Amino acid sequence: MDGDNMIQQPSIEQLNDIVEPSQASWWPLSWLTIVVGLAVLATVITLMLALMKQRQKSRVRKAAIQQLSQNTTVSVNQLTILLKRTALAYYPRKVIAEKHSSEWLNFLLAPLSNRERQAFNQLPEQAEKNFYGVAEESFRQKYYQLAKLWLSKNLSKQPGANDV
Repeated sequence: MDGDNMIQQPSIEQLNDIVEPSQASWWPLSWLTIVVGLAVLATVITLMLALMKQRQKSRVRKAAIQQLSQNTTVSVNQLTILLKRTALAYYPRKVIAEKHSSEWLNFLLAPLSNRERQAFNQLPEQAEKNFYGVAEESFRQKYYQLAKLWLSKNLSKQPGANDV
């Protein structure tokens, strides 16, 4: 074989080192990364706000329960004020403001089971004379029991509670 016909191999000294490319930069972010990041951030903020709101509502309910347990001889008027203040944390003001006497008692009875409701069925019928006159002791005691039962419920799961 002829030396001219052969391809001449370069010597090792003449070869250049292989240069590895630098790692891809994380900046600037891709549009997809930006959108996903913003969606995650919005979700986290929404969840935090919802948890804070739920915690505040729970505090109001627990404070009402504590206040109720400290004063077992609370009047019908004071009891109504306490329950309406608590209800305002869970329900729109318009819903609570329009409820009076028997409507208010029916509102309190709504989240109870049929069995629980049976013990308090006569309260709405007695509402007018007991809310706007001198309340009978038996009515006051039943109303107090209803208040304790209603406050023991998870009020955030009641109808209309998500409208606040």
